[in-house]
Amino acid sequence: MNSHVVIGADVGGSHITAAAVELQSGKIIAGSTYKQKVNAAAAPEEIITCWAKAIKASMNASEEVIEAIGIAMPGPFDYANGISYIRGLAKYESLYGLNVKELLKEELKFPGEIYFENDASCFGIGESWLGEGAGCKRVVAVTLGTGLGSAFVSDCEVQKTGNEIPEDGYLYKLPYKQGIAEDYISSRWLIKTFNDETGSKITEVKEINELALSGNISAQQLFCQMGTMLGEVLTPWLTRFNAQRLVIGGNVRNAHSFFLPSLKKVLETNQVNTGVYISTKGEESAIAGAAYLCSQFFVSKTSTAK
Repeated sequence: MNSHVVIGADVGGSHITAAAVELQSGKIIAGSTYKQKVNAAAAPEEIITCWAKAIKASMNASEEVIEAIGIAMPGPFDYANGISYIRGLAKYESLYGLNVKELLKEELKFPGEIYFENDASCFGIGESWLGEGAGCKRVVAVTLGTGLGSAFVSDCEVQKTGNEIPEDGYLYKLPYKQGIAEDYISSRWLIKTFNDETGSKITEVKEINELALSGNISAQQLFCQMGTMLGEVLTPWLTRFNAQRLVIGGNVRNAHSFFLPSLKKVLETNQVNTGVYISTKGEESAIAGAAYLCSQFFVSKTSTAK
């Protein structure tokens, strides 16, 4: 990759973070990171305006001409065409069926290209490129948050087909216990189970983590249980994919001291030799991964010129 500057952006449920990224090195341009709060229940015009505001601020912070933008986006979403199909998730429902790519290009008055990819996939690309998976050919990335995100990455390319991975590379919908994996491996499960078992009214996982750190046995055991379940879900796929490293991100990763031992125990018991790492970059990896998507623009541009 040549020394181009692009925009990488990460769309969350309540905000968007954008930054100008030097594509060759993956370094974020100093002073170009902007975080903008977004009302995910707002009308399409308000959402697009908020997203564009952050992206435009990052573009203005770069001295280079920006020709491509990469965006890490939650699903369901038609990533190739830029159309949102998010519904029933209490966020961005007003965008359902709309071409977000065209709306953003119009709002930004942007003549270049905009690329979209799943947020967990972008995290996986970023970790494989510059993070805990750097230097490894095969990396599995998992994000532990409201839901269970996953990406199977080979040479910084997300794999979505083949017998070595679950359908679309998604772990969340795999059958598990009395439901699917995400029913048990998520902040939703942690919060509901803790409240049901203790009669508490906890609303965030960080509160459970704080209790665990203070010695609360119920909280500690709950994270331990989740680590075991994550190990059970991952074991066959880490083996099939021949993953060299597993990188864990998402907000729940902050409680890794409690769930990591039980996760590693399951892997060791099943003779899975994949190294397990906790992301230190977090959202920066998603932004880097989104920026990496833009490399295809310059490859295409070079090929056309020839």
